[in-house]
Amino acid sequence: MLEWLKPRFLWQPDLDEFVAPLRPARPLNLHLDAFPIGIDNTRIDVALSPMFMTRARLFVRRRLLHDSVGQQWLQPPAAPDASDLQAFRDAYVGMMEMAVEEARRQGRIELVQLLQLSTLKFVLQLVDEEFERLRAQLQRARNQDGHRASGRSVESHERLVLLLKEGDALRHRLIRRMFREILRLENMRLSSLRQSVLDLAWPVPRRLLFNPILQLPSLWADEQVMKHYTLVCTDREEPEVFDRINRLVTGLFADYLPDWAWPLDAATPAAGQEAGRNGNGGAAGRLNGLQELRELLAQSLQPEEYEQTRLSWLDVPGNMERLIYSVPLRGALARETASIPIRHLWEQADWPLFQRRLLRRLFREFRRSGLERRILAGHAAPSVYSELDGRLPVRQIYRYLAGTLKRRVLQRRLKAMPGRHPLHMLKILDRAVTSIRYMPRGRRQYLVLCFLHEFAMLRRDLKLAYQCHRAMGRIHILRQPRELELSRSNDSLHEFVLREEKQPERHRIRSHVVLKADVRGSTEMIQELRERNLNPASHFSLNFFEPINKLLQSYGARKIFVEGDAVILSIFEYEDTPYRWLCVSHACGLARKILQVVDEKNRRSRQYNLPELELGLGIAYVDEAPTFLYDEEREVMISPAINRADELSSCSALLRHSSFGEGLGRGVEVVVSSRPTGESEERTDRTLRYNVNGIELDMPAFMKLQTELTLKVADLQDDDIYPGGSRFYVGRYPDLQGSMHWLLVREAPVRVWNGGRPGTGQQHGHRFYQVVTDPEVLARVKLALDRRRPAVQGGEEGRQGRDPGPRYLH
Repeated sequence: MLEWLKPRFLWQPDLDEFVAPLRPARPLNLHLDAFPIGIDNTRIDVALSPMFMTRARLFVRRRLLHDSVGQQWLQPPAAPDASDLQAFRDAYVGMMEMAVEEARRQGRIELVQLLQLSTLKFVLQLVDEEFERLRAQLQRARNQDGHRASGRSVESHERLVLLLKEGDALRHRLIRRMFREILRLENMRLSSLRQSVLDLAWPVPRRLLFNPILQLPSLWADEQVMKHYTLVCTDREEPEVFDRINRLVTGLFADYLPDWAWPLDAATPAAGQEAGRNGNGGAAGRLNGLQELRELLAQSLQPEEYEQTRLSWLDVPGNMERLIYSVPLRGALARETASIPIRHLWEQADWPLFQRRLLRRLFREFRRSGLERRILAGHAAPSVYSELDGRLPVRQIYRYLAGTLKRRVLQRRLKAMPGRHPLHMLKILDRAVTSIRYMPRGRRQYLVLCFLHEFAMLRRDLKLAYQCHRAMGRIHILRQPRELELSRSNDSLHEFVLREEKQPERHRIRSHVVLKADVRGSTEMIQELRERNLNPASHFSLNFFEPINKLLQSYGARKIFVEGDAVILSIFEYEDTPYRWLCVSHACGLARKILQVVDEKNRRSRQYNLPELELGLGIAYVDEAPTFLYDEEREVMISPAINRADELSSCSALLRHSSFGEGLGRGVEVVVSSRPTGESEERTDRTLRYNVNGIELDMPAFMKLQTELTLKVADLQDDDIYPGGSRFYVGRYPDLQGSMHWLLVREAPVRVWNGGRPGTGQQHGHRFYQVVTDPEVLARVKLALDRRRPAVQGGEEGRQGRDPGPRYLH
């Protein structure tokens, strides 16, 4: 008979109607994945301004020293003056201004995000480091003074005891001061600067950067927690209270929350903890609060919600007030909330009935679960703590008021406290219990409604703090000079400095080529020189090392290292010098010059009957920057081109001592064995090289050479010089002094080695490339070019078009 009344009294809005007037949560968009991994292969390398770090450390050190002793001795150390604080402010503003300029120039807003998170991490670490420094200093002073009874030894002991007792309060107060100064700069100046330059005032949301949880020494530091949040949800002995409240609140609004915001199934809490342990961000470098946050969140929230920082309307605390005060309240609760304005945000006619039904269920659930008394105790505990002048821990006060700490247990604890007045303290506590017990209904309900807002704020801040800790854990703030240089050399360092600290921009390497010059038979040569009472060191130095050193500057080469009787050189190409992107051309020219110099030295050695040097040169190219390591102060370059150049410069003993090799003389040949030989069994590709005073390029180097120069093709019809057929490429290039040089490269097939000699068959069309230095071949190529070029009549044009003689072809 009453079925027609159900739609009116049991009406509830659908999802769209419910959430329409509520403010949506803004998503977090941190883009740290855009940065390369640093030298530890887990985190992003960051260097902050030395001036900023120095000023911050000086301010923190003076403030901490003053605060730790200021209340106990007549002449405490001087507190930081206004100039110290202003220097800290100026340094932070200078760093941010430079970062904003760079972010605009590169179009990378994530640079500002990286700076903000790095500064946050540095401040938190700095306070902890300075606290530990002061503790260790006082410990040493106490130990030194403890051997003699004096007032100074007593003072040292008392200062250490005070520091340890007030450690959480000191650190919290100092971190809040630092954060407050940074926030003031952000609100007054820097957010407006970013808005005007980058069209985004807060690249990292303000609620994440200045989250009060980040400033806490611990989630269990009750005296500091109560300044920001209720004590109900952060009881170390009852961590399940947060889960109980979360289940109650999310259950109340389950129809209007996404699936991932529902509480974790009671049977699978370990799965949530495991997901937290496997979250990205890396274990290295995490701050201390991360584990506490994970343990609290993992027992209640789904991993998807806190690991990925999914946000809903529940994570906007103001939405609770919009729901509660959307219709006029009734009865005693109306008198408690008379000063709060009512905003009619839902226009549905049946909304008031739904809202009142929602509140009745809310009050009933909190009362039946016993959570209402905990909420009232959490509200009253801070004021009782102040009335007792902090003589009793606020957590014990809360537990006594909530009824979880028995009276006789509290009495024993009060009697055990020296210098206290247990009866007076107990009287104050009992008065607070009575006040809670006989609190009017309207007041109780009002405090429960206030708690809803506090819980929503705590729940959101826990998630944001967890995300912020993980983001900071991915950042590695470098301070040691060796680490800075190593990261800078590998282009993985992100530096945020002041304008006056900015150094000339470092050239960024885009590619590089490696040239290896290998001396043959050095062991026998050294033995021969010693038998003749000659100096091997001077012979190698005068005929090999010193001549090479004189050639490096003209071709922009640098010596990577000397490997016994071999020299490894490298030429870099830099992104900001495209007019010098001729690294392979320069490497070929340098290799040719090295052979010319060694040939000249060998002619002189023959005159004095001295051993001659024999070389093999290999050139390998890689289209990326090398990796740099540091062995103490020595830079070590790592590149696959080094191993490749080593292969190209080698000479197979099998080929060298074969009848085929004995007839080759100078030059390069490459064959592949048709079946494993004693030498090729250790090589997977079974390639055998002959390189005697020759220069071989690898395929990437030749392809790079084709992009550097306009190469002309010259074919020689006869193959008496190079059996098997060859093609020649000719081009010109300038050295760094502006002199033009000709370059001749031979392309030849890799033939199959069979029966002690190469056959006519090719190895799947493979080719090798040789920089030609043979004068006879140079003359023939010149003749071929002359035949192809039409005659040019006299005049200046004709003189410029003539090909150079063979002696200039290198």
